[in-house]
Amino acid sequence: MKNMLRLSFLMLFLVSVSLVMAQRQQVKCGKWRTDVKTLTDAGGVALLTQTPTIATLDELGAVIPPKILHANNAADGKVERYPTESKVIEMTVMITAIKLNNDDGDLHFSMKSVDSDKTMVGEIPNPACNVFEKFPDLRQQFTSSRIQGKVVWDMLKKSKKPVKVKITGIPFWDGYDENRPKGVSEYFREIHPILKIEVL
Repeated sequence: MKNMLRLSFLMLFLVSVSLVMAQRQQVKCGKWRTDVKTLTDAGGVALLTQTPTIATLDELGAVIPPKILHANNAADGKVERYPTESKVIEMTVMITAIKLNNDDGDLHFSMKSVDSDKTMVGEIPNPACNVFEKFPDLRQQFTSSRIQGKVVWDMLKKSKKPVKVKITGIPFWDGYDENRPKGVSEYFREIHPILKIEVL
């Protein structure tokens, strides 16, 4: 019990410190559908209170997008949220790799299905992004989820093996990239943002 309380206080302390640092070191982030990715679009914040729907990586990855978006198309980068990007999901996956994106500071997760070899990308926005200046709740949410992600990252580094987790997040249609980065799903669907990560 004492250990749990100590861990809880430590998590609160880390969140507080991270929030202060984020406010002091605000940076500009990506531009491609950024308001959708960060939930700073109309109605985005409201998704934080939605009850998650149970899903699987295989199910989500098999859905055909309403339109193929292209990463190098400026007009596609301004497309508003689709109905299929307005549902909070919860699913169990294996995290195989984590890295920090150099272009926007997002925390990038390589995820693998627990039932097949299907893969998908998940990301947590950088809470230091200037888009969160007017969204303190979102900044706190992503600061907390990145701390959870850091725990998984440390586990990966130590064990050198995939980590089984339960993630809560929102599906997002990323832009088609002809170079097809490693780990993306068939139709470039992601979980972006990831709201919560629980190690199983």
